[in-house]
Amino acid sequence: MTYRKDHMTREVSGGQLQKGVVLVVVLMMLIGITLISMATVNTSVMELRMARNAESGVNNFQTALSAVDFVISDPVNLPKVGPLMEPAAVTLSGSVFDVAGSDTITASAVRVAECSPPPRMQSANSLMAFSAFNYEITANLDKNAGGMGQTGVVQGFLQIGPKC
Repeated sequence: MTYRKDHMTREVSGGQLQKGVVLVVVLMMLIGITLISMATVNTSVMELRMARNAESGVNNFQTALSAVDFVISDPVNLPKVGPLMEPAAVTLSGSVFDVAGSDTITASAVRVAECSPPPRMQSANSLMAFSAFNYEITANLDKNAGGMGQTGVVQGFLQIGPKC
């Protein structure tokens, strides 16, 4: 038995020899795929940051609304006498309002008008024995030091109380 050795070089249709062209083409494709995957990873990282910002915005808003609800829940927090439009600071207690580092959360209540007749005073009813008190409740949450943003909420509130 006689074996014959052939060279590994192949001829292409034009009669030219192919020497490493496939390697160059494959390397170019690999570079292209790498660039596309890097762009995809960068996009994913940006989307994660956007999702974190949206989530912290919702959390901040809910915390500020909780502060407004806290102020409204206790009548002691709402000033009944004194000058109009003068904010009365409210001390927020509870673990909901614990903030880290230099972050702050504040709340205040402002009486915006003198006591007035309650709504629906056109008809005679039991409301005639009461007065209405108008308030503006403000809550501010500042988490800028931690990069989590700042939120402010202002809500009007009408309370029925003793006739004045």
